[in-house]
Amino acid sequence: MSATEKPAVPSARRRRCPICGRPPATEFRPFCSARCADIDLGRWFGEAYRIPADEDDLAGDLGEDAG
Repeated sequence: MSATEKPAVPSARRRRCPICGRPPATEFRPFCSARCADIDLGRWFGEAYRIPADEDDLAGDLGEDAG
């Protein structure tokens, strides 16, 4: 690569803010602002995002007999 060529931009730098779609700010990455980061946090607290779980796994975590 010569001195005038720029290295390829990693795909992470091309990503947009997941809330509003603007380019991310370094200090709030992956978000563009504190506002969008707070919106995302509020969605987690309000249980808008969920991680799927298998019912059998839940029974084992609670100490119940799965059978």
